[in-house]
Amino acid sequence: MKNYKKIDPKDEKAAEKSALNLIKYRARSEKELSSRLKEKGFDEEVIAKVVEKCKKSGLIDDKLFAYLYAYDKLTLDNKGPMFIQYELKRLGVDERLILEALEKVKSEVDINTIALELAKNYYEKTQDTLKTKAYLYRRGFEPDIINCVIEDLRGD
Repeated sequence: MKNYKKIDPKDEKAAEKSALNLIKYRARSEKELSSRLKEKGFDEEVIAKVVEKCKKSGLIDDKLFAYLYAYDKLTLDNKGPMFIQYELKRLGVDERLILEALEKVKSEVDINTIALELAKNYYEKTQDTLKTKAYLYRRGFEPDIINCVIEDLRGD
């Protein structure tokens, strides 16, 4: 447990303020918000009320969070679907919502193009297709995408 200033575990207003502070910096999943409030020492009952208030007001929405997270990780960080799925699971998002978000992102973004660009850049440095495959796998791309990209690199 981290050292936060002494709080009243039953203080709903303080819990709301903490929740808003956390959400202010970036979107959060429901589970993530709950566990962060628990870390700060708030009571389970208070946390449940605050999380429910945040859900009702639209401040936390796991479906939207999963989509935005997946889109950003893929387009900005060039992470593959397997990596994104693992991270969202770790953040407590429901599996069904994760799969829906990934399908939506896949319909909007060409994953093969992203993987191909990454592979080209990496291959230029290493000149090794096995290392390039391993690199793409570590970034979370599926084997079928990796194989297509490697074929494109070779010109097959």
